[in-house]
Amino acid sequence: MTASRTEFAGIFHETAQGVTFSVTVLPRSSKCELTGLHNGGLKVKLTKPPVDGEANAECCRFMARLLGIAKSQVVLLRGGASRHKLLQAAGLTAAEACERIAQYFSE
Repeated sequence: MTASRTEFAGIFHETAQGVTFSVTVLPRSSKCELTGLHNGGLKVKLTKPPVDGEANAECCRFMARLLGIAKSQVVLLRGGASRHKLLQAAGLTAAEACERIAQYFSE
């Protein structure tokens, strides 16, 4: 999938702490990857199972790596027991987050 920065503009919402965004996760996949957009958020495949918070932790680590920030800067706000999650990434603007996610798809 090729994507431009404008395609992700509505996904990231700025807050005083950084940005929030929704993700839909598919646990127990063959590899970790961002596959595109789904229901106004990002769709992410994860290798870990949804047991004991393993998939949630992997989701935060993976998104931190994609956004180029420390893993401690990405936290799960809502959806710990759901495939639909709300994450917060500290220290970024919505424009920076859009740019970094668009770069993932251009590689």
